[in-house]
Amino acid sequence: MAINLPAGWESSTPKAFWNIFALEAGQGKLPVSTKLMGGCVAAYFVAQTALHLLEHGLVSSLMFGLGSAGLLAGLTAGVLELYKSREKTIQAITALAASGAVIALSSIILHFIFAVALPPPLPTQRLVGFLLFPIAIWNVFSFAWIYRHAAIRTIPAFALAATFVIVVYFIMATLIH
Repeated sequence: MAINLPAGWESSTPKAFWNIFALEAGQGKLPVSTKLMGGCVAAYFVAQTALHLLEHGLVSSLMFGLGSAGLLAGLTAGVLELYKSREKTIQAITALAASGAVIALSSIILHFIFAVALPPPLPTQRLVGFLLFPIAIWNVFSFAWIYRHAAIRTIPAFALAATFVIVVYFIMATLIH
């Protein structure tokens, strides 16, 4: 049985997000909308806060989510200003925040699955951290893909994405208790 999608699906915003998540297209098809960007940054904030809340308290989780979202938007705006690609800033932040939110939600779901599969007598947190490391790799590739489509060359895009993931997930997450 064939699935018939609506005629406007190919040019729709959900299809553009799907292509970004699947690393099939850049953020150029997203609308330039500050409301959409704000919604995606808010979703990123909530997802990062919820992810950090799995292991830490509410106040530190809120600080982590706020710091992570601020760093995502500020770093992206600053770097694209340096590359003289200011016109791509809104789309890039929108794509990065949406992608980061999806990755964080995936990590939360896998965290619960691994927590059920690995009961508490085992060193659950270390095992879950080890098993979720591919999520961090996915995050680096996803962010590098988006930075690459925002006029940043390949090696600097990967360096920026890797630096962001290391700072947020390995340094900031450790420092904010």
